[in-house]
Amino acid sequence: MVAKADELTEQKKGEEAVAEANELAQLDPGDAIVWFVKGKAHYIDKQFEEALACFSKAAEIDKENAQVWHMMGYALISLNRLGEAEQALEYVKAVQPENCEAICALGICHAMQNKPSDARSNFELAIAMNKPLAISMLEHFHEKFFSVSKDASAGTKAMIERTLETLKLVR
Repeated sequence: MVAKADELTEQKKGEEAVAEANELAQLDPGDAIVWFVKGKAHYIDKQFEEALACFSKAAEIDKENAQVWHMMGYALISLNRLGEAEQALEYVKAVQPENCEAICALGICHAMQNKPSDARSNFELAIAMNKPLAISMLEHFHEKFFSVSKDASAGTKAMIERTLETLKLVR
């Protein structure tokens, strides 16, 4: 059942994944993996509060699982709880310093908080680790958040756009 829920999540079939994950949670409520999979299903279905609750439950059971904290960071970013997202992603960076995706997400979180030097530092680290992945993440967040956000400052938008343009020139 875990594999099926995870597969549905990977296929972006949020509603079906949530239904499958709900059954899992009823069968084995003490398993951190079950709550992690359930959280991912809710996240894919854009149910960010529910996702966060599931990731929190998983973290209560398995406090040191970096994957849980990584996804919790994404849910917190989606809920605009940026200070908490920063803490979750900083933890992932500390225990998995090679995790390019988490480091890029941390940079994005810093950019959203108008912390340009921290953002730039994390972007540079992520780019050095896996440039195609970092570019893909930056493009996605630029398209989905920065370019349409009324809350993002002009300076933050300009920094992201300059970073992307520079990366595209030196691909």
